[in-house]
Amino acid sequence: MAQPARIEPVERPFYPIRMTWVLLGLLLLSALLGGVSTDVAHLRQLGARPPLYGFNPRPQHLIAPLFLHGGWGHFLCNFLSLFTVGSALEMVAGGACLVYLFFWAGIASLLGSLYHDPQMTSLGCSGAVFGIWAARVVHGWCRPLEEDRFRLLGLFVFSVFLTIVPAQMGVPVDHVGHFAGMIGGVVAYLAFRLGGWLRWGVLLALVLTAAWVARPPWTPF
Repeated sequence: MAQPARIEPVERPFYPIRMTWVLLGLLLLSALLGGVSTDVAHLRQLGARPPLYGFNPRPQHLIAPLFLHGGWGHFLCNFLSLFTVGSALEMVAGGACLVYLFFWAGIASLLGSLYHDPQMTSLGCSGAVFGIWAARVVHGWCRPLEEDRFRLLGLFVFSVFLTIVPAQMGVPVDHVGHFAGMIGGVVAYLAFRLGGWLRWGVLLALVLTAAWVARPPWTPF
């Protein structure tokens, strides 16, 4: 009697999405500590940038706003977006790349927003999310080319288009911050991918730029 053929299990790659959960945990912790509010004065006490009126921002004004949100709708949008695009990037590039891009693109987003309008209070990690999203698209177009690279590009263009809708409805949207985050995400991803001195050199350039921007005199408000 013939023995039935043995079916070997198909091995699937395992991608531990750890750093995505770490970043989401930081967002949630900030929300539980009062980092989600429609009271701008309260958010400024936590590190949101006040109107500068010719002064320079403090160092925390280039980090803290990434974890502060103007209401629960704003928070949930960024939380779910980071979960989606963060997971997608970490599966192909790793957790270290995700963290590198989150802070690089996030700080670049805040710097772009600051340059465009130093009197505006910029909040949220949407610039970092757009940077991560753009980096995931670039990854698909790097060799070896991914089969669904056109779909990724289309989804990215559609998500960018969606940010126009709330702006047309009167919701304040920091388009400059989003655009700066996209550019920052692409630059950071390419530097991280190439590695070596370029990876650390690009990171050092961002740190030195942020340190120069956040130098005294600081706003007394």
